[in-house]
Amino acid sequence: MSFLSIFVLYIICEVFELFYIHKGDTIGSYIANLLLLYKRGILRFLCLHPTFYIAIFTAIYLDTYNVLAMTLIAFKALDMVTKLILLQKIENKEPLGAFANIIERNVDIPFFIKVTASLLYIGLFHAAFGPALDNLHHMV
Repeated sequence: MSFLSIFVLYIICEVFELFYIHKGDTIGSYIANLLLLYKRGILRFLCLHPTFYIAIFTAIYLDTYNVLAMTLIAFKALDMVTKLILLQKIENKEPLGAFANIIERNVDIPFFIKVTASLLYIGLFHAAFGPALDNLHHMV
């Protein structure tokens, strides 16, 4: 596989996550969308995070376990775990702790913040795997 094909696939999946999973202009609408996806099944919810799996696959495929690659995978895993814990607490009507104040105020989420997060993930992916993918391409 070439660097370009893996990188383009990652970008497409990141855009998919941006527009499908991270829908909503406020925290309330964002969480409502996540809750809807969560109630449809946890396996489906986990499958809707393809960039996490692409990052793991790329690390294994390239045998690249550098700090940036592990940071990317850790951020993606923590993102999913945090969402799952929050959604489980909401579903079980448990106290939300630090999340309660933010959710009650229904804070706006500007689109540029969501785009910035996606761009940071894309940049981290490129920094983590770009050199290894280029080396692989030159070896073939």
